[in-house]
Amino acid sequence: MKLLSFQEFLVEKTNQDLNELGDSQLVMEGGAAGHMSHPFDEKDLTFGDFKKIIEAGLQGELNFEEEATEKTDGQNVFATVQDGEVKFARNKGELKNPMDLATFSQKFEGHPSKLVQDTFQFAAEDLANSLNKLSPKDLEVFDNGKNWMNMELIYSKNPNVIYYDRDVIQFHGIKKTDGEGNIIGDDNKPARSIAKAMQDLKVNVGKTFTVIPPQIIKLGKDLDFEKNKAKFIKKVEELKNKYKLTDSDEVSKYHEMWWRETIEANFPDLQQDYKEGLLLRWAYGDKKTLNMRSLAKEIGKDEAAAVKKFDKEDIKKKQKENIRPFEDLFLELGSIILKNASNFVAANPDKEMQRLHNQIRTEADKIKKGGEVAQVNKVMSELDRLDRIGGIESIIPTEGIVFVYKGKTMKLTGTFAAINQLMGIIKYGR
Repeated sequence: MKLLSFQEFLVEKTNQDLNELGDSQLVMEGGAAGHMSHPFDEKDLTFGDFKKIIEAGLQGELNFEEEATEKTDGQNVFATVQDGEVKFARNKGELKNPMDLATFSQKFEGHPSKLVQDTFQFAAEDLANSLNKLSPKDLEVFDNGKNWMNMELIYSKNPNVIYYDRDVIQFHGIKKTDGEGNIIGDDNKPARSIAKAMQDLKVNVGKTFTVIPPQIIKLGKDLDFEKNKAKFIKKVEELKNKYKLTDSDEVSKYHEMWWRETIEANFPDLQQDYKEGLLLRWAYGDKKTLNMRSLAKEIGKDEAAAVKKFDKEDIKKKQKENIRPFEDLFLELGSIILKNASNFVAANPDKEMQRLHNQIRTEADKIKKGGEVAQVNKVMSELDRLDRIGGIESIIPTEGIVFVYKGKTMKLTGTFAAINQLMGIIKYGR
C-alpha cells in the first residue's frame, strides 16, 4: 500500500485546517464555542511570535489588537434573537436548531445538580426578558438567528473552581454561523456594544443576573521584567535550537521533527512511507491515511504488533512529553503576568486567592495521607506541575487572560489548569 508522504499530505490538505483532523496533542478543548488556544496550541505561530508575546505580556501590553480581558470560570451558553424571540444553544446541533425558552428549560429538568439547572434556567429567563427589547439596529448583529452571542454564566451559588460573589452574564462576543450550525467567523466588538445598549435601556439587570461586557484586565509591568524576559526568551531559544530552527520558523516544525526523531528511535527499520503515516497519525491526529487494521499484512506481524502496542500504550505519554516544555513555558509565563494583573470579576480576589491556597494544601494533604494509589499519583503529578509553573503561592482567582494576536483569540491561564485538575481529584476522586 502506497501512502502519501508528509509533504504530499500537506499539499492535499491546503484547504483544510489541520485542527480538524482529530485528537491532535495540540488541541485540548472543544464544544460549540470552539477551541480557545494557548499560544503553544497555535501551530502556525513562529518562535519570533512567541518572543513578542512573552515581552508584551511581561510589559503588561497584551493589547495587540484589542484590550486583554478576563477568562472567567462559569458555564457557557449561546443566545440569539430569531423572529423577535430569544433562543438558546449549547452545542453545534442547537446552533442549527435553536431552542426557545421553554425547550431550553426542559433540557435541564432533572439535572443531577439543581444548582446547574437553576443557573441555566434563571439566566435564560433573564435573557428572554431583555435581549428582544433591543432596537432593530442592535438586533441586526444576530442576523435573525444565524449569529450568536457567546457568554459565560457566573452564578455565585453554583461555583466551579473559583468562587464569585456576584451573579453575572459575561458577554464574550458574536459567533457567526452559516445557518447550519457551523461557526464561520468571530466578532468580539458586539459584546461590549450590546451590553452597553442593554444598560442604556435599563434591561441589563434581570431577576437573577446582571449582564456585563468582557472584563478588561489591568496589566502592570513585571517588577522583574528584564530578568524574566531573559529567562523565557532563553527557553524559547533552547527549544528553537534543538532542531536548528530560526525565529521565522513555525513552531509546528519543532513538533514534526520531534515526532520524526521519536518514530526513528522506536521503529528504525520501518519503511519510510509507514514512518510518514505514523507521523501524520501521532503528530497531526490523522487516523485515516495509515490503515492500522491492514498493517500486519503490509509490514509483518511482529512490526505491526510493536506499532499497535506503542499506539495503544505509549502515545498519550509521548504527546504530553512533546508538548510539555511549551506548556510549562506559557503556563509559568501566565502565572507571572497574572500576578501583575487586577480588576478581576471576583469582587474580593485576595480573599478568594487565600481560600484556594488553603483548600488545595489541606485537601491535597488528605489525599496524600489516605487516598488510593491512583489518586495520590494524580495529585502528586499536578502538584509537580504546579511547582514547575510557580507553586501554590502563584494561584490567582481567575481562569486567565484572553488576548488577540494576529487575528487569533488566545489565552494565558497560568496555574488554572493544574488547580482545575486538582479540584477534580479532590471533589470527584478522578
